[in-house]
Amino acid sequence: MSQSVATPPVGHRPFGPLDPIVGEEHLISPLAQQRWLLALMVLGLVLRLTRYMLRFPLWEDEAMLSANLIDRGYRELLQPLHYCQVAPPLFLWGQLTLVKLFGFNEYVLRLIPFLCGLGSLALFRHVAGRLLRGISLLFAVGLFAVAYPMTRYAAEAKPYGCDLFIALAMLALVVEWLRQPDRTGWLWCLAAMVGPAIGYSFPTIFVAGGISLTVFGALRAPTSSSLSFAGEGPGVRAAAFSRWLPWLVFNVILIAGFAALLIVSKTSVGATNQQTMEDTHWADTFPPIAQPLKLPLWLLKTHAGAMLGYPIGGPNFGSTASLLCLIAGLVVLVRRRAWLLMFLLLTPLGLNFIAAALHKFPYGGHARMTLFLAPAFCILIALGLTAFATWIAAQRSKRRSPALGKEASHLPSRGSGRGAGGEGILIVLSLLVLLGLTSWIRDITHPYKSGTTLRAREFAQWFWFELAHDGELVSCETDMKTDMSPDKLNCGWSSLYFCNQRIYSPRHARGERPQWSNISSTRPLRCVLYRSPIEERESPAPDPQARQRWLDAMQTERNLELVAYDTYPFAAYDKSEGQKKADDYIEVFKFLPKGANIAAGRGKTER
Repeated sequence: MSQSVATPPVGHRPFGPLDPIVGEEHLISPLAQQRWLLALMVLGLVLRLTRYMLRFPLWEDEAMLSANLIDRGYRELLQPLHYCQVAPPLFLWGQLTLVKLFGFNEYVLRLIPFLCGLGSLALFRHVAGRLLRGISLLFAVGLFAVAYPMTRYAAEAKPYGCDLFIALAMLALVVEWLRQPDRTGWLWCLAAMVGPAIGYSFPTIFVAGGISLTVFGALRAPTSSSLSFAGEGPGVRAAAFSRWLPWLVFNVILIAGFAALLIVSKTSVGATNQQTMEDTHWADTFPPIAQPLKLPLWLLKTHAGAMLGYPIGGPNFGSTASLLCLIAGLVVLVRRRAWLLMFLLLTPLGLNFIAAALHKFPYGGHARMTLFLAPAFCILIALGLTAFATWIAAQRSKRRSPALGKEASHLPSRGSGRGAGGEGILIVLSLLVLLGLTSWIRDITHPYKSGTTLRAREFAQWFWFELAHDGELVSCETDMKTDMSPDKLNCGWSSLYFCNQRIYSPRHARGERPQWSNISSTRPLRCVLYRSPIEERESPAPDPQARQRWLDAMQTERNLELVAYDTYPFAAYDKSEGQKKADDYIEVFKFLPKGANIAAGRGKTER
């Protein structure tokens, strides 16, 4: 006989675990469900651990943020960042603290997101287990375990993985309280968490706002005797106050934290960065409120785009299937009258939309910008996918046994989980596993994001190691604080160069200064300068005399003579390697002390 989950009585609590969709418990056995859950969790763990341990080369988005950690302190990180980057202050401070403790390398820069990725996997399994049962739980855990956005941002030096973990932690706390509203300790935990969370994750504002509204609705709910506090006695009023107090404290801290973040961001983001983000990076993610006729198509394109890429999807309606499943999941919640749960899952999305309408935060676009909404998306998509799978199974069961009618759909499953129509469920689960294995094989065989990032790292590994053996190798920008085109720190590919220099130059990795006293006729000085023609054309023109003045100073002040000059290409290509995006290069100036035997060393090139 199959087991059913008892529905909690009205007034007992706002909501408990969602009841299984009718008939789904017959499609796969309980033992098979447990085995599938374990397999999916292990697969999710392996995907995250493998990607982290493979030590992908830093790609440009990671490098542009991480380059700000090379020569800045905690206070300087509150100033506008180079390369038009914006990140939460506590995340930046956490990254800098790890760099100071353990060094600047890929493992350290990605450690916090990696730990958040592992924590998110465990937290989602817990939260989904509170809200779902049976096939819906399997699908939700499977989607979360293998979806590319979750595995990718668990191993990138960006704050998106932290956004996901913090959102899940807050969701877990409020779900526990909603299951046991008399235990206000969960609300006090939320109040203690919300302040640091805002400093560590920008989207926490939306999550915390949604939680505040949900808790308010639950406290005011007239259908729940444990939350209505009707009565006039002092004991009842005291009980009511004890439940409202943590919510009030939570909101005070939320408002204060939001105000503090606005004050800090006004300085740290900067007018230039803000304008660049709004006009360039986020332009397509703001709803066309002023053009209402365009809004329906924009909404469809946004929600069927990369925003809902769970488990796979992309722009140009690449996530249409996920969107249809999500809509079906909402229909399931409406039919079950699970209003509070639906409100909890969707309110952060609505607040995000309001912020986008005000041009304050992007809505949709790349999946990373809405990764904090991934738990809600996976739960809703899983509910919709279960509804579709159950309906298909029921139709197949009727066709196979027309004489039995409805009784056929209630035949219990036996053995490994193949019940009436259960083959479709196993196919979906197998496809999720196959997707995860495909992702794992891809990472193993191509442990890099693009050929450009791979070549940038390989160049640094050779250049900063080999050329330092027979001479003093010095960076003009980082060692000498000399840059003939300083605006390259605002955009472009130079961040890859500076980050890889810090990682793969033995002297820079140790934090040592150049040994000027070691320069001799047998140990030349090589000064290295990064150049970007595109940036120099698009930015304010550099001083044409700066280079000559620097060369003159090297000869007069340091008593050195230029004996050789060389260039190395540092070109950047698109992902297909077919189109060049930047034609950057590196200049190397070779100096010897004046009066040294330099006849053999003169020339334009050393290669």
